[in-house]
Amino acid sequence: MFSLFTLLNLVSLTGWMVVLSILVSQSSLIPSSSTEWTNRFFEPSSSSFPSLSSDNRLLLIDTLLFLEGICFIEVGRIAIGQLKGNLALGVVLHMIRMTCLLMVLPNGLVGLNHGRDDDVDSKWQELISMLVLYSWALTEIGRYPMYLFPSSSTARYVRLVLPLVTFPIGAFAEALGAYRALKELVTSDGDGSDTFHLVKIVLLGLVVLVNSVLGPTMAYPALLKKGLPALLGNEAATAKRKKKNE
Repeated sequence: MFSLFTLLNLVSLTGWMVVLSILVSQSSLIPSSSTEWTNRFFEPSSSSFPSLSSDNRLLLIDTLLFLEGICFIEVGRIAIGQLKGNLALGVVLHMIRMTCLLMVLPNGLVGLNHGRDDDVDSKWQELISMLVLYSWALTEIGRYPMYLFPSSSTARYVRLVLPLVTFPIGAFAEALGAYRALKELVTSDGDGSDTFHLVKIVLLGLVVLVNSVLGPTMAYPALLKKGLPALLGNEAATAKRKKKNE
């Protein structure tokens, strides 16, 4: 039955596919003439949400904030019992994403491929930002088909297996980006007594801590527990045994 939540799933899947196409179009393997339609997503614009790290405002960040808004609706549905899922993990995951969106990614995305090739530090920041976004986009593109086609074994397989690759890459890139932003923030001339300055330091520090410690020890083992049986072809056999014993 088609519902508002089905529509939101379709919008999210389409949105993340657009984000992925934007990222691919910025690759050096794509002819520069093909990037004209995506360059606008990386140009500063006064119509976009302000970032917390600088005055950079990007259409791509706006798009990602919109998609994250839909993800928070899903977290809310988990909280009230409409969806199955780990509420604590969902809250932490998307708070990390919001922190990265507002304080880490803008500096690496603004003006991408626009004359900063000689700036090694900027190129590193661009690479980190792109790795983060590739991991998010691929994860979400692999996640939503299972919601749209819950009876599809292929959709479930992709949903369980794909994060085994995208999660560690994304978590590492998020932690590295947050560390670089944190280091810059701590060594800046900002007023250490300013509450907003301290909040940013705390949020970035939590991203580094969670992704460096809790990610490898708690989150990834949980993904392996679900993903490995599917990858090895043991999930179907396990499900049949459980059904037989019921």
